[in-house]
Amino acid sequence: MVWSTLALSLALFLCASGETEYLGNANNTLRLVHMLYRHGDRTPVRPYPLDPYLNLTNWPVSWGQLTREGKERHFKLGQLNRERYGGFLSETYNPDEIYVRSTDVDRTLMSAECHLAGLYQPNENQTWHPDLAWQPIPVHTIAKEDGQSLNLLLVLESECPRYNELLAELNSAPDIRKRLDSNKEMLDYLAVHSGLNMTEIDDIEYLYDTLFIEDRFNMALPEWTKKYFPIPMKDFSDFSFQMKAYNLEMQRLRGGPLVKELVEHFHDYAQSKLTPPNRKLFMYSAHDVTVATFLSALNIFNGIQPPYASMVLVELHELKPNNLSVQILYKNVSDDGRNPQVLSLPGCTRFCPLDQFFQLVKNVTSDDIKVECKLVKPASTFDTMLVISLLASLSCLLLVALLVIGALWYRKVRQENGYAYSTIQAE
Repeated sequence: MVWSTLALSLALFLCASGETEYLGNANNTLRLVHMLYRHGDRTPVRPYPLDPYLNLTNWPVSWGQLTREGKERHFKLGQLNRERYGGFLSETYNPDEIYVRSTDVDRTLMSAECHLAGLYQPNENQTWHPDLAWQPIPVHTIAKEDGQSLNLLLVLESECPRYNELLAELNSAPDIRKRLDSNKEMLDYLAVHSGLNMTEIDDIEYLYDTLFIEDRFNMALPEWTKKYFPIPMKDFSDFSFQMKAYNLEMQRLRGGPLVKELVEHFHDYAQSKLTPPNRKLFMYSAHDVTVATFLSALNIFNGIQPPYASMVLVELHELKPNNLSVQILYKNVSDDGRNPQVLSLPGCTRFCPLDQFFQLVKNVTSDDIKVECKLVKPASTFDTMLVISLLASLSCLLLVALLVIGALWYRKVRQENGYAYSTIQAE
């Protein structure tokens, strides 16, 4: 009994010591952070046709909007990150230290603002209103009307024709169709009671999401939902997020752009080319799909839908002078007090040497994502040869013109120097 007590005490001590080191001393070696998170709690994006809560008066805010709980959750997450990075980030907001990017969606923009309110609570010099402990911090985005093709970094239905082709092929793949066919009874049942056309796994995910939110709002769900909700509908919902980056090409097109930006930032830091040089944090406010595809591209996705305010931290550490390593952490629960768990890339350790990290993610980064997405047409061999031929022809014409001009100039010089030609009379 005594030995058991001592062992338990020792285990608790070691856990506590590890936690202190995890939150504190990590800042001594930390150099740069990429932070990606999902928005907070929201209302359903849209109700299903036979939804008893179809009327918007049943909801505190409009469809797909951040709720009060979602705002509070991200404010607390910002406070948690202040605790984690308190020795790394300045106590006061510094625009050179942090850059924030969001999709052009209300709930992600608002989540970023709430997160920043928790991360940077103003001091006396930054307080601009006596009754408001808040300061404005810029959140950058790209407007939808400017073209979703420009927003491939933080995808939410951004334009990528090639990805759409791959997803359509996947939905028609034999193993996917077999999975749906074997659950035809459930699909027919859900279609009848919801009014939805249940033909793809995404259809199940959409209905599950709506029921999940209504359940969280303590709304009485219809009796028919008990047969398949939450299980096995949740299993299909989770699988839909695995399908978003099911193979390497899909990972390149969806998770790849954000991985590439991360690689570029880490490379710039290693080469002392990061601008501004004292940048410490890149923050991205996005969606469950963004988090899932990013983790899939890194080959560390657990296959479960990222919950509200889930967060990925990719940290660049200098464990020894000029020895940079990457650590990845994932906060995959909405519990505000839980610290993120460490994830290791396959084939690497917890602190992955930077050069090795670059090699491990090389296959999911694209040199030209717009070409791979089929947003622009790559130059064909014929087009290239045509351009070369035109350039060669122009070069020849230019050479001939220069020779003619040179000959005329030479003749003029000879005439001016008394070397005029004379006609020889024939005898």
